[in-house]
Amino acid sequence: MSVGGVVADANLLMAAAVAFAAGVVSFASPCVVPLVPGYLSFMTGLSASQLARAGSNRLRIAGGGLLFTLGFAVPFTVLGLTAGALSRALSARPWQIVMGLVVALLGLAYAGLLPGTAPGRERRLRASGIDRGLLGALPLGFVFGVGWVPCIGPALAAIFTLAAAQSAGSALRGGFLAFVFALGLGLPFVLIGMAFHQASGALSWARRNARRLQLAGGLMLSAVGVAIATGAWTRLVAELQPLVGRFTPAL
Repeated sequence: MSVGGVVADANLLMAAAVAFAAGVVSFASPCVVPLVPGYLSFMTGLSASQLARAGSNRLRIAGGGLLFTLGFAVPFTVLGLTAGALSRALSARPWQIVMGLVVALLGLAYAGLLPGTAPGRERRLRASGIDRGLLGALPLGFVFGVGWVPCIGPALAAIFTLAAAQSAGSALRGGFLAFVFALGLGLPFVLIGMAFHQASGALSWARRNARRLQLAGGLMLSAVGVAIATGAWTRLVAELQPLVGRFTPAL
């Protein structure tokens, strides 16, 4: 899958935009965003006061954040590759309807609108046995990806289902969508860490509005699922493809 092929594929670009947005919203969920300072401190080995005086520690913060992101991006991407590989067998229209409905239901579950799917709550950081600092950032990311599945699981499952529905038999496309979701979830850690003092207001706003953001993200995923099930997604891709294709010659 070349860069030109990605840019020229309206279907993949739209799915990637949804995956990235779902990752960002998952970061802002009620059970993740309150613990951002704790995670930043753990993955970098820096105290809150040192984070606020980033200065010469920017490289350390960026390195810790990227290793942390890689820690959960790797297993997410492997699962995405699997979903993409299954997409050829699920390409028939009846399966597209089923998977679209599954994405819609998972979106409602993430939004907490289905019975028994209350919005995720703040959880404590439990990472006993993992070193603080850069050495522990990678395994901490893996623990984060596994331990926070009850909170971000519906959104992540929706992205895997989207990958299975829209990868056209390509494992690489499925892995790409899962990796983009991981970037949407992980890059805010890096950006906030790099500007921790200036980002305190943004974190406070995200805490106050976490439930609204989670609801909006869940409804977005549900809308995508309905679009896939009804064929509206395919029609939109067909309309956008000629416009997106114009970027190809420039690459």
